[in-house]
Amino acid sequence: MIVENWRRNLAAIWIAQVLSSIGFSFVFPFMPLYVQELGVHGVAEAAQWAGVITAASAISMTFAQPIWGNLADRRGRKGMLIRSMVGGGIIISLMGLAQSPVQLVILRFVQGSITGVAAASNALIATSTPKHRLGFALGLQQVAMFAGASLGPLVGGIAVDTFGYRISFYGAGLFLLLGGIIAIAFVRENFVPPPAGEKRPGLWAESRSLLAISVFPILISVVFLIQLAAMIVSPVLSLFIADLSENENVATLAGMIFAVTGLVSAMSAVFLGRIGDRIGSTVVLPVCLLGAAVAYVPQTFVQQVWQLFLLRAVLALFLGGLMPSANALVASVIPQARRGSAFGLTAMASAAAFAVGPLSGAAIATHLGMRAVFLTTGILFIMALAWVSMGFRRFDLTHAEPEPDLDRI
Repeated sequence: MIVENWRRNLAAIWIAQVLSSIGFSFVFPFMPLYVQELGVHGVAEAAQWAGVITAASAISMTFAQPIWGNLADRRGRKGMLIRSMVGGGIIISLMGLAQSPVQLVILRFVQGSITGVAAASNALIATSTPKHRLGFALGLQQVAMFAGASLGPLVGGIAVDTFGYRISFYGAGLFLLLGGIIAIAFVRENFVPPPAGEKRPGLWAESRSLLAISVFPILISVVFLIQLAAMIVSPVLSLFIADLSENENVATLAGMIFAVTGLVSAMSAVFLGRIGDRIGSTVVLPVCLLGAAVAYVPQTFVQQVWQLFLLRAVLALFLGGLMPSANALVASVIPQARRGSAFGLTAMASAAAFAVGPLSGAAIATHLGMRAVFLTTGILFIMALAWVSMGFRRFDLTHAEPEPDLDRI
């Protein structure tokens, strides 16, 4: 039986994305604990260093992603996917050799300029999937990310407690390299390069042109707010779990909480992706933003680890629908030939949030306490909901697709 290209690609990209997500989440959630092993003393200082280390990759990614996205539209999306996985695997492995937080900052900066797995995967899927299956395909892709984010911290936490951080970094790099090998071997792209004589706009001209399309600027802003809210918590969550618990195996306990969040998000992503295909992502996205806000605020007041565990599980029900809905809307308003550049811009917005979020979270935790971080995150989701609600009223997205997709590519 002949398998349609888009289904085969989706399966291969899904497996590669799971592996890369496991690699990225294998040790990075425990970065505040790792910097303490490298000589940083005190919770506040560890949170600050973790914020700087996370921001370093995000800063370089902010500038690199539009370039990679534009190149994807010119040269093809498969090569961008392979670059991000193989390059990321090598750099993350080198982090296991770091002797100081400064060296980690440098390596993270290099990693950010090379990686960008999610943007490359989304662009490839968005150009090879029939329109009426986009919500499902992008939701399934989000499942891969959440599944990896579930297994990574869980297995990584056990590996850290058993073997130490350095060996765990080598393991993380191996997962990304395996994902790259799968992409090389199984992903097929029917890429048609622009005609040789066609003069395409430069990076900045193309970006300005895309930002003039319908609701696209609003979607970029919402992606930024969604990722900002997620990243503000990242420098302090494992430290907050350690503060709530007297358990010696803090990394394992934190890994379990990360795991349940990812697992529930994975299950909700594919379900909400299908719902989005039926009733529209313009309905799913605001509902998920509201649910995330409602689930985040009570985390400010928890006193026990089990309370945080339950609230993170409820939160995950809504997190699963956020990015698939936003990405499906991006694909619906951007022509196929320009989706690499479009997802490059959304990745730039995500990267900017990755840069600002951890630094902001560390600053809030230092000056107002760790609990204030969760309240701030809930407020950000409310802001995103208000922005989406106002923006969507101005546009009719029911027939936003600018060109037809083929069922078989």
